[in-house]
Amino acid sequence: MADSADIRSAADRLNQALKGLERSLTPMLENYSRLEKTANESESFAEDRTRLAQELDDSKAREDQFKRREEDFNRLAGETTAELDQVISKVRTVLERD
Repeated sequence: MADSADIRSAADRLNQALKGLERSLTPMLENYSRLEKTANESESFAEDRTRLAQELDDSKAREDQFKRREEDFNRLAGETTAELDQVISKVRTVLERD
């Protein structure tokens, strides 16, 4: 019987130790969960930042392309205006002769 009481006592101590361990681990597991969530959010932010940086680079490249097109358009508009001025001048010269 003494062995049975010793086993029961050891089992009770083991259960108490396990409960104490569980109480000790619970805050650590909660902290780990919070840290894991924060790490995931940080990773998500980093991915968003990378994506946004790429979108910004793409936008700047499109802006540069639009500026080059605008410069081409302005150059062509100036050339067209100059040619039209020459044609108008020639037409006036012809009309003034008549």
